[in-house]
Amino acid sequence: MSSMFRSHRPASPGRAYWSEPSSLSASSRRAAKPEEQPKRGRSPCEDEVAVKTLLARKRDLQSRVRQQIEVLSGLESNALDFYYTHTIRFEPLLESAWHTAAAAPATGGDGVWEGLAELFPELKTTTALTGASRESISSPTQDPTPSQPLAVPAKTRYYYDSALMRLYREVAFQEKDLEHKYSSEKARVEAAELSVQRDIIDGSLAKQLETEQEEQESLRKLIDSRNEVMAQCAAHEQSVQAAEERMKEIERAREACLARKTVLEARKQEQMNNAERIKEEVSAFRQSVEAAARELEKRRLINRSLEDEIARRRAAMKRHKKE
Repeated sequence: MSSMFRSHRPASPGRAYWSEPSSLSASSRRAAKPEEQPKRGRSPCEDEVAVKTLLARKRDLQSRVRQQIEVLSGLESNALDFYYTHTIRFEPLLESAWHTAAAAPATGGDGVWEGLAELFPELKTTTALTGASRESISSPTQDPTPSQPLAVPAKTRYYYDSALMRLYREVAFQEKDLEHKYSSEKARVEAAELSVQRDIIDGSLAKQLETEQEEQESLRKLIDSRNEVMAQCAAHEQSVQAAEERMKEIERAREACLARKTVLEARKQEQMNNAERIKEEVSAFRQSVEAAARELEKRRLINRSLEDEIARRRAAMKRHKKE
């Protein structure tokens, strides 16, 4: 039973956060291939941080549910074992004790004692155990003194006050409480067992019946506590399902963001390619414009020379006509 109360420290947030970076690195490598240029590392988005947080919370809740189920199973097993041990195991002994006492009153005690010794070898030290049980029954159980909280360094205050560590401290407190309850219940059961053995040796059944009623009442309380724990487990399962739905929504949003990012990068690359092509076309057009301007200037010079020649010839023709 001590193993089922053992606490397990959850994984640190930093380690859980960097446990699955393969998808990000692969996507960054695929995005860097078209440009063939190294890119700077990007910090994870808030959705990925939320996914990691929800995964850690899911694992923590599952661990708590498993621990509570183990505690419940152990308590139920102990209760049933104690019940059947003290009801079925003692019936043949009681019947033989009544028959022996009715048949031979003088030697009946020895026969009963031999039967008890056969069934219960530990009754050889009944006197010491009975004295110890009386002292344990007469002395009330004292609650353990709560330990003073330790001072927390400033650099670890954030992790100490985080939700994960609060849950961890709550689980540790519950485990300590359950260990205390288990130890007190074990001591009470041992005292009740010694009391039952003493009552059987003395031949009185009133105390045994009273103890049986008390154990039935404790069994009823344990069953009620089991029902409460089952209700808590159902509530935790519902919260886990809600967290899984939220994680699915975040994953779908993340896929949509990645698809949009891919489209935007493709558009950016296309625009960069178009810009280079437009620059080349503008350069070619500028060269053609410059060539056309040179050709136009050349033709203007030719036209000007032709106009001068025409004017000169017209003047010559006018002079010839006057002569």
